[in-house]
Amino acid sequence: MLGIRPLAQASRMGLVSRHIQLSRYTPKLFPSSTLPPRYLVSPLWAAIPRAYSTKTAPPPPPPPKSDKNARGKALLSKITRFFTFSAATGMVIGAVAVSGLVIYLILSELFLPSGDTRTFNKALKEVENSAAAQQALGFSPGDRLKAYGEAAGDRWTRNRPAQSTKRRGPDGKDRMVMRFHVVSPRGRHASVILEQIDTSWWSSEFSYIALELPNRKLVYVIEPKFSPKNFAPRGAGFGKGTGFLGLNWGPKKD
Repeated sequence: MLGIRPLAQASRMGLVSRHIQLSRYTPKLFPSSTLPPRYLVSPLWAAIPRAYSTKTAPPPPPPPKSDKNARGKALLSKITRFFTFSAATGMVIGAVAVSGLVIYLILSELFLPSGDTRTFNKALKEVENSAAAQQALGFSPGDRLKAYGEAAGDRWTRNRPAQSTKRRGPDGKDRMVMRFHVVSPRGRHASVILEQIDTSWWSSEFSYIALELPNRKLVYVIEPKFSPKNFAPRGAGFGKGTGFLGLNWGPKKD
């Protein structure tokens, strides 16, 4: 049985209420006639206080102060985003256009019949298979010729591409005139001069292919098809030309 002192200590420690009914445990010290009826009926656990949360939510933040320039700032933000998007879109379109142009130039150079690389390889094969060229340069069928373009003016330039120029003829067809050099296995040198005519988008044919030997003698690999037989290809602008790419630009002088 609990005494008064232990219950008082428990009350100070917060384990029981200060209004705990002591009549149930101290009937001799406190007669029932001196206690209120509510202390005689209520059980012990009803007097123990219960903890409830009294913390409330923080108050809402105060409304922002009105900005007189808010409308102007919003308009400026929209204009900035518009120009940023336009600049990015322009850069993307420009990159796509440049990439497409580069791809077109590469494909036209390698695969189109009017490309310099394809024309150069096709003309060199015609020279190697020509009996007249084999006799003039002294090489046997099946031998390979060394071919290169005009030598550069400085010693640092290693690439020597073939010289070529394109123009449109009186018949409305595109024509290309090309010049490069060949050397046989025996060391004999000759200059190859040719003219190619584009008959369609995917086909072309040589108007003539001629070898110019060091003694200025001409040996035709392919006879001229659209000119008299005594046609000399020097009139195409190659040979002693001093202009750009070794060509004589402008009208022909008598």
